[in-house]
Amino acid sequence: MTRHRLNVEYEYEFFLVGISCHERPYRLCWAINNALEIEMSAIALHAISLKKNNAVAEFSVFNVENRENETSFSLIANKSPGDELKILILEQSQLDYFFIVKGAYPEVDLQAMLQKIKLIPFVIMATPINPKTLKSKQNLLF
Repeated sequence: MTRHRLNVEYEYEFFLVGISCHERPYRLCWAINNALEIEMSAIALHAISLKKNNAVAEFSVFNVENRENETSFSLIANKSPGDELKILILEQSQLDYFFIVKGAYPEVDLQAMLQKIKLIPFVIMATPINPKTLKSKQNLLF
């Protein structure tokens, strides 16, 4: 019997910011909502099967979509809650959250957003990341 392999090419055309912050996800979401004047809210946990031991891990996700200008904003935790630490993007284990902007947004506005996130008092670090350079970038698709 012949095996067929399905190769799927995903697009990773989004603005990604890695955030270090020791606050809980809902508190960071609230601060980003205030800083950027958006209204992200919690959605169902993002569950993925990790390659390491085939365990399923769940990560907090906050999202808002703007249908007028076809953009969406998402905040996803890089570390799962619970006793056993599970990391969404293993090669960026020092980061606590990822902020994702999808859609057509001018470059100037993205840099202004990054600066506003950096000004949040309890954000330790916020840095742009090229998603194409991440090995486990498929974990950011939901």
